[in-house]
Amino acid sequence: MNSSARPNTPSMPEQRNGATIMWQQFRQNREHLAHQYDQPSWNELSGLTPEQLDAAASRLLDQLAGQPKPVVKARFYELVLLNGQLDVDPADWFVDRLNHGDILNQLRRTWWREIDETVMAPEQPIRKAASETGAFSTTADFSHTSPDWQAVLRLGVPGLLQRILDERAARQAEGILTADQAVFYASAQIVYEATLGLLRRMAAEAEVKASHSARLTHVARNLRALTERAPETLPEAIQLMILFWQLQEWVEGERVRSLGGLDRLLEPFYRDDLARNRYTREQEKEFIQYFLFKIFARKTPFNQPFYLGGLLPDGTDAVTDLSWLILETYDELEIFDPKIHIRVHPDSPDMFLKRALDCIRRGNSSIVFINDTVAIEALCRQYAQEAEAREYVPIGCYEPSVMGLEVPCTGTAGVNMAKAFELALNQGRDPLTGQQVGPVTAPLEKIQTFDQFISVVKEHLRDMIRQSIGIVVKYEQHYLEINPSPLFSGTLEACVRQGQDAYAGGARYNNSSVNCACIASLVDSLLALGKIVYDDRIMSLYALRELLAQNWSGQEMLRLQMRQYPEKYGNNRQKPDLLAAELAAYAADLINGQPNGRGGIFKAGMISIDHYHVYGMKMGATPDGRRAHEPLSKNFGAMTAMDRAGVTALIDSVTKIDHSLFPNGSVLDILLHPSAVQGTEGLDKLLALIRTYFAQGGFSIHGNVFDAQTLVNAQKNPEQYAALQVRVCGWNVYFVNLSKPEQDEFIRQARHAAV
Repeated sequence: MNSSARPNTPSMPEQRNGATIMWQQFRQNREHLAHQYDQPSWNELSGLTPEQLDAAASRLLDQLAGQPKPVVKARFYELVLLNGQLDVDPADWFVDRLNHGDILNQLRRTWWREIDETVMAPEQPIRKAASETGAFSTTADFSHTSPDWQAVLRLGVPGLLQRILDERAARQAEGILTADQAVFYASAQIVYEATLGLLRRMAAEAEVKASHSARLTHVARNLRALTERAPETLPEAIQLMILFWQLQEWVEGERVRSLGGLDRLLEPFYRDDLARNRYTREQEKEFIQYFLFKIFARKTPFNQPFYLGGLLPDGTDAVTDLSWLILETYDELEIFDPKIHIRVHPDSPDMFLKRALDCIRRGNSSIVFINDTVAIEALCRQYAQEAEAREYVPIGCYEPSVMGLEVPCTGTAGVNMAKAFELALNQGRDPLTGQQVGPVTAPLEKIQTFDQFISVVKEHLRDMIRQSIGIVVKYEQHYLEINPSPLFSGTLEACVRQGQDAYAGGARYNNSSVNCACIASLVDSLLALGKIVYDDRIMSLYALRELLAQNWSGQEMLRLQMRQYPEKYGNNRQKPDLLAAELAAYAADLINGQPNGRGGIFKAGMISIDHYHVYGMKMGATPDGRRAHEPLSKNFGAMTAMDRAGVTALIDSVTKIDHSLFPNGSVLDILLHPSAVQGTEGLDKLLALIRTYFAQGGFSIHGNVFDAQTLVNAQKNPEQYAALQVRVCGWNVYFVNLSKPEQDEFIRQARHAAV
């Protein structure tokens, strides 16, 4: 299974498996395929328009009055799949376009609103105040899932349906089938039979058009096969994955935040195709090319992830020839969506990692590296067995989840750690809005020491975490009323065995999360306060509070002194780094293992994603020299331009914190100047940086390679830099599509990187 060097690529015959099939047409079709979702060609005779579907859904809702919500949702799913218009494109290798009219998501929004306006009504003022002040955020999370892709590919739709039918029959025979289980099995049967119905409709549509397209003959054969059995070839497997992704994410409504490990999932099909001479390697590459570009064309918010490499359950490495082929194809496409997680362990092939790093230094930077050693340890410390943990899938941006066994809900809550400082200085009152969002803590005149102030900060941090967890737990008790998920649940063996929906606690692991953010801003603010008030006694706590309320007015010299104050996190200095480790461990201890509302636990993360901009906009000035409304620190990194000792010192600071305390993930962002990574030596340096960070216990790392002048030019002349992509956080965007404040922040980071 191992491969440590890039394989040779054999030449490919132009025609194979039917002399009339035209291969290597992607270049000609690329522009057309780029608009396949925003400019579809619906066959008006193939089904109902969205308006007609909506009217039919209204009638159906009346007919189903009094039925359990899982059955109602399943019937809506059936209505859409059996009646929505289709678009079968002769220029494509795969079929997935269904004119579903967003019917099921409208239904969920109605149910969600009902819960918000009734049982969650008492929590709404708290949630609103927390959001307006940038203290914390909470939500019901149906947006971070991964179906059991192994089961999907192993069983196919017919096998998944049969497993549901068999389990229900076994329970009936034993006389142990409960009413709730009967509802689960009935709804699951409806959606899987409807999915088979859609496959038949798509196959028939392709067969009709096949007289004008030999490619569609091939496509129709694949679709027809999937109505009868599990996939056996690579194009069949890809077809099923694409269709299942579309149906779960865009129709049923649970966002598929990973396609899993594409290399390990698709390797058996790829290897068998080559062994049986079904396709050449270049033809298999073409299937992958269309697959990846289809995801790019779909424009999934925050990009669609998958991962490559990592440890297999038996402890061996997963990198194969297919891993190389996928990465090679991705690079050649020059797209930023999908995004790739590269799972890394000590025996990961250096050549493969260098290939990914070379993509990044050339601007194809929608890649993040994740440390298997730390991710697996973090999961095992909380709940998972090691063999299970080795099959973790990075969900969304960085969050590890056990494939096929876990419903992780990795985005249920976020806490702005820096806000705890501001609330401590203001007795729990937000200085910008005047709202009381925390407990009324000790008045400033009673806080006599630096340690006492830290204790007050911890009190507010504890309160924000406590409130976040409480709101999430209450939400979770109503997940099934908001979002029953028979399609998603039907892939999870534990759900099928128990006859219980994934959002009713049916998975083996039903976990939630609180993501902490802006730790560097908290640490830097605390140490600056300590110097001003307790060490140098420049002013009192009260005077400092008034100065910050005036946004440093009249004290510009002091502000600049505090910006230059050397005791800042990210420079391998003992004082700030030990404080950061203390506060990180304190927050993690308040979160990890706390019971949630679905029979699982909470997991801590240290992830700000792009919220550090929003959090900063809602905070006043801080003692570290930051002005009001400016961004706070990002993820696990230092405050922008405050890591003055170089990337090695930054890594040393970040890895003084135990990253295994954050089983919901963490990340370090780096930005390097192109001159630092040129040539073979530059690539070796990049690899050494990744290896060092992981050897010292870092969890995940990603970044950008560009110079400030390029960004300045792009800001002034966006039409000339339309394809310039940047790594925002857990996803990439085109630089020219960012807001000016966001662009300015990247320019500031790039200028600092060049120093």
